[in-house]
Amino acid sequence: MIYKRVKTNLANTLDSMEQEKARYDDYAKLLLSDPQVLANIIKAIVPEFEHMPVSEIVKCIGEVEVTLSFPELLMIKLDNSGVEDIDAESGKIIYDIKFMLYYKGEERIYIVNLEAQKSSDSSKLGYELKNRMVYYICRMVSSQKGTEFIRSSYDDIKKVYSIWICMDAKEGEESIIKYSMNPELIYGSPENIWDIELLNGAVINISTDNEATYKENKNKLISMLELLFSSTDVNKKDMELENKFGIKMTTELKGVAIDMCNVSDLIEERGIKRGRLDSMVLIITKKIKKNKPLSEIASDLEQDEAEIRPIYEAVLKAAPDYDVDHIIGMLDTKIEI
Repeated sequence: MIYKRVKTNLANTLDSMEQEKARYDDYAKLLLSDPQVLANIIKAIVPEFEHMPVSEIVKCIGEVEVTLSFPELLMIKLDNSGVEDIDAESGKIIYDIKFMLYYKGEERIYIVNLEAQKSSDSSKLGYELKNRMVYYICRMVSSQKGTEFIRSSYDDIKKVYSIWICMDAKEGEESIIKYSMNPELIYGSPENIWDIELLNGAVINISTDNEATYKENKNKLISMLELLFSSTDVNKKDMELENKFGIKMTTELKGVAIDMCNVSDLIEERGIKRGRLDSMVLIITKKIKKNKPLSEIASDLEQDEAEIRPIYEAVLKAAPDYDVDHIIGMLDTKIEI
């Protein structure tokens, strides 16, 4: 396994909660990059492997590259080959997970990219996810020049697969969709019609809304993935993954699952706290706009003056814009509400 770090200036400016979210995303990538998990995905998506046992598919997976935002928080040792930083400049792509796929452990037939996506909603992303997938697929082909083929040796181009796991499907609306280039005969009766197998994509929509009440899905892959990302007790999850899906939870994989649950709980707790703080800031801002002094505001809210003084002073400093995010940014993150 090769671990790489995303090179981004944002890493130094993200607040603690955003860092926790990025750490959660890193754990999700680690879970998905386990060869046993990848083999189950390949079996369901790639036709050449659908009749092959998962144990044999594992042997066909080459070295897996995983890109992490905060490897130091996960105690992950980075690859020292000089490529630990992936630069996003000049149109380069940062892949979540990437690996070579061999047929029966010999002939390399696919270059596979796997992306973990919290949402496929264009209103949240700011773009259509399908277009990003197409871009990734095309870049995975074009980047082979000089590595997989040279000059006009186009027959040496390797097939590519970009697989996107989207975790925002509503319960009961999970799905697996494969995309490829299919020929369409418009005129004539040619002897041969090209079957273009180089460009392939897939979207796996799973539900993570009801993590605490995991239910087995009719589709084996979706059921496995939803169990993997559920908040089910780790020991119970361990047993179900092995008994139902043949996935043995190694010490490393089990540790990742436990840490991921802990980070998820922390994010939820901080989210609740942030919501309360937002409300308190808005209330105090309204009262300050009415020229109420600290003592009167404290009395109205049934709070000690000392407890709300930091918020009161931060709101005063933020006048006349009273931007909530700016106000919270000025506050000590340890403030109790």
